[in-house]
Amino acid sequence: MTMFPEIAGVLIEQISVADEMTLVGRTTSETASCPSCRTDSGRVQSHYTRRLHDLPAGGRPVHLVLYVRRFFCSKSTCTQKIFAERLPELCHPHAQCTIRLQEALSQPGLVLGGQAGARLGSELGILGSRDTILRLVRHHPLPDPPAPRRIGLDDWAWKRRLRYGTLICDLERSVPIDMLPDRSVEVVAAWLAAHPTVELVSRDGSSEYASAIKKGAPQARQVSDRWHLTKNLAGCVSVVLAKSLTEIRRAAQLTFPKEGEAQSQQAPQLSRTRAVRQTQLARKAEREQRYQTIIALRNQGMSSDEIAERLGLGERTVRHWLSQRGIPYSRERSPRPRLIDPYRIYLTERWNQGCHKGSQLEKEARARGYTGSQRGIYRFLETLSVSALPTRLRRPVPAPVPVGTQSLPIPTLTLSASQATWFFFRREADLKEEEKAQLYSLLQASPKAKVAYHLVEAFLHMVRERTGEQQLEAWLKEIEASQLEAFASFVTSLRQDKDAVLAALTLPWSTGPLEGHINRLKLIKRQGYGRAKFDLLRLRVLHHPAEREVAQAAKTGADQKLRRNRSQKLRAEENTLTSQAPTVGMREVA
Repeated sequence: MTMFPEIAGVLIEQISVADEMTLVGRTTSETASCPSCRTDSGRVQSHYTRRLHDLPAGGRPVHLVLYVRRFFCSKSTCTQKIFAERLPELCHPHAQCTIRLQEALSQPGLVLGGQAGARLGSELGILGSRDTILRLVRHHPLPDPPAPRRIGLDDWAWKRRLRYGTLICDLERSVPIDMLPDRSVEVVAAWLAAHPTVELVSRDGSSEYASAIKKGAPQARQVSDRWHLTKNLAGCVSVVLAKSLTEIRRAAQLTFPKEGEAQSQQAPQLSRTRAVRQTQLARKAEREQRYQTIIALRNQGMSSDEIAERLGLGERTVRHWLSQRGIPYSRERSPRPRLIDPYRIYLTERWNQGCHKGSQLEKEARARGYTGSQRGIYRFLETLSVSALPTRLRRPVPAPVPVGTQSLPIPTLTLSASQATWFFFRREADLKEEEKAQLYSLLQASPKAKVAYHLVEAFLHMVRERTGEQQLEAWLKEIEASQLEAFASFVTSLRQDKDAVLAALTLPWSTGPLEGHINRLKLIKRQGYGRAKFDLLRLRVLHHPAEREVAQAAKTGADQKLRRNRSQKLRAEENTLTSQAPTVGMREVA
């Protein structure tokens, strides 16, 4: 009863215990059902022995030897004339392991993988090879989730910058419900079209996902992710603060030495997109001004230790900058190979011929074999649009010019653009007194930084309090009136995706739960050492032990009365068979 609580109609006739435990039994049912036509038959044709492996008991392996009968099918039109009786509660047809042993082997495989699952099983006495475990995992049924209503989409990398997939999560239950091998518009739209119950989709700023949702689920409301919106805003704020800190340091009446000017003129000019180039130039100007401050303090007779303490830098950094006799630029990065590289010459020639329409150039490049994204083509075309301008129309690189003679507040000297950005996005109550002093000094010294700080505060209030429906339009007008050039691209993106942004600043849904599941997906992918295929990865990611336990508990609670009645019935049958058995110790295990 304890060892085989789920077997009905099996009589154990002998139990032998040595290094391993062997149970010999036979079936007791008078009839069997034909697997083809489902007709019951009682005409026995022959017998055969079936050997099964079961879960260990008392640290010993358990083997089950069953005498099974073959029957004649009583239906004359059935194609299967002879069949063997089945034991669906004990084992599958032709299997060498019981169902519960297969379940015990598949669970470690779903959680740990094949090799790790085999090692854990051997420690627990459940023997099974890596190939056996992986075969059982691949035959493990996927959970059947309820029809999703609110979902989240996010991509994950098969191989970064080359191949991506899509993870779909049920936001109401915070569990992944499906994985797609691609993130293209066609694949995602097809999945959404097959699930018409979807009412809301949370996503990042991807234009591909936006198009797929509009195509596959036009009834669903799109919700942009708040974290990505805040991250994009932080990038704009970093540019503003880098420029502000540069202007503040110029006001300290510090000038460049000659070698600093020469190094500044030799700085490499980066030809990238406007937003990236603007960020790089702002950080470059901040770096130049910081070097200027170090040189000026050294000319005043201060030592490296004193300069480092005053500027909030490391002593070795200060000594390194001084020993270079110029701004220490890092060597240029070697360009990475990109999918657009074989088509650069052709696109440049077409651009010089006067074809400046991106969609036409994309169509021609794809006709020649280009398989990358649309974003890659437009990013390259933006570099052409800058380089194609005459030299007299290009925006010159801002040169640092000393302004004013006012003294520079010491707290501001120790700030970098990244540190100041972090102060802007933290709650004021969470800042230390020293950090508050640095922040207040920065706001007093730079009017642009003060305007940006109030804009960030208003946006974070909408993010935290979900008041975007009442305040978003007014905030957009305020940021446009501020004339901060660094915020132009951010405002444009918000205008283009305003409905999704408004939903993000009003509704509680976001792609937050997806980030944790993607982290788990990366762990599972690395456990496979890059050799597991998509079907195995999908099974392991969609397996949720917690959800399974909840479902089993609910099912147990619903069927508790039925199980109790069945147990009482089986116990009565066992007592009857035991009293009629000629062998001492004979019992039926049910």
